[in-house]
Amino acid sequence: LYFSLYLSSSRAMLLRLGTARAFAPLLGRHRDIAPAAAALLITCNDNSKPKLSTPSMPPPTTFLSALRYFSSTSTSTSEEHGHGGDVSTDVGSGSTNGPINEDTNGMYLNYSMLYYDSVAFLVSNQLGIPIFLAKQDETTPSQVAQEFNLSVRAASAILVTLCRQGIVDVSTDSSESVDDIAYKLTSSAMKFLADQNNEAYFSPFADTLTEHYISPESLLECARPEEKKDIMSEHLERGDEDVNEGDDDGGVNARHFMRHMNAQSYSCAKAFPHASGLAATEEPATLLDVGGGSAVYGIEACKSNQFVNGIVFELPKVKPITEEYVEEAGLSERISVHAGDFFADPFPGPVEAVLFSNILHDWPDETNIDLMRKAYECLAPGGRILISELLLADDIKSSSVSSTCMNVIMLPFTKGRQYRPKELFTRLQNLGFSDPHVVHLVDDYDLVVATKQA
Repeated sequence: LYFSLYLSSSRAMLLRLGTARAFAPLLGRHRDIAPAAAALLITCNDNSKPKLSTPSMPPPTTFLSALRYFSSTSTSTSEEHGHGGDVSTDVGSGSTNGPINEDTNGMYLNYSMLYYDSVAFLVSNQLGIPIFLAKQDETTPSQVAQEFNLSVRAASAILVTLCRQGIVDVSTDSSESVDDIAYKLTSSAMKFLADQNNEAYFSPFADTLTEHYISPESLLECARPEEKKDIMSEHLERGDEDVNEGDDDGGVNARHFMRHMNAQSYSCAKAFPHASGLAATEEPATLLDVGGGSAVYGIEACKSNQFVNGIVFELPKVKPITEEYVEEAGLSERISVHAGDFFADPFPGPVEAVLFSNILHDWPDETNIDLMRKAYECLAPGGRILISELLLADDIKSSSVSSTCMNVIMLPFTKGRQYRPKELFTRLQNLGFSDPHVVHLVDDYDLVVATKQA
């Protein structure tokens, strides 16, 4: 859920990169009630090619400033601006509660506005609103406004959005004003967004995406054919000695990126032992996790079955951080960390399973084919390759929102893209693997599984 709240905004940005002639007048009429929207207008030149207005779309930090700057702006009523009924946007599909009417522009209107849904979530996380709410029996917009130096109008708007997103529930309703409603945190948000000591704590992932929020301008920049260093590589190349918490860039290095990936992978890792079959094996089996970061998959696999051991293949700079996670889990005797460069060095083996989790979408196709070839070479006969990804659908149109949005997010963050199952099947079979198939993992994540013939 929380992952999708960020991903949903990619749709809105893609729409803003397309021709927006029909929407510019619409947004222009509402500058008085949505001041931030004025900065997001896309105008078209005589050739109908889109160009971004100045200033460009604000990142979450700028949006936060706008919430405070416009605190004195008068509230506009729905009647003044012709609000035509109850419309609730579904983050997952961008649709209204009812079926999409292809004869109206409602679908495109919703896609255009989903950006704000994501920004409201990221801003609330950045401020620490869930952590604050967790300490109260119930909380009103006035209390949130006072705690975080916001206007009551802004605090109310954020809480209304969080309520629709399933992050807060209404505790005490008010027939007088939405600004007087009292809210309480949901049990799910308590676990994932408020408990910083919980292994499921999700906020490090959201924090990274707040720091590197993709505006249409930055998306266009990284979409050009000129080669640029991706964000992920920059982070992983920086060790603890290269950056301090107080640096201007937010102190983002390998350790911080590890927290980001650990938060993203939590639910997948919990589901992995059973989905992969490792939880049920009755023979000794070693799992090699290539680029395994925090070792979260190996840790969960070993916890599920005494016959399973693990190897994490990581960069030399990352190895000590990975070992900290393994030691904290009490599994240092069963999970080892092999330092190396998985582009240049052979994989350790023989092993019974090789895992690529959110790895193949990071790199160009020719690199991935080489990685899968190395996996084949290090596997014992009958061993399996396991590829965890947000897969595009074979027919594309049926793809999940998460997979298509992640495909766009890869542009600034990595050098790769999302795959369809049949693309991976072909590549795996060409390398000698047999019986490629898909096993559902969790949410929109799947495992592609194939076997090295005995």
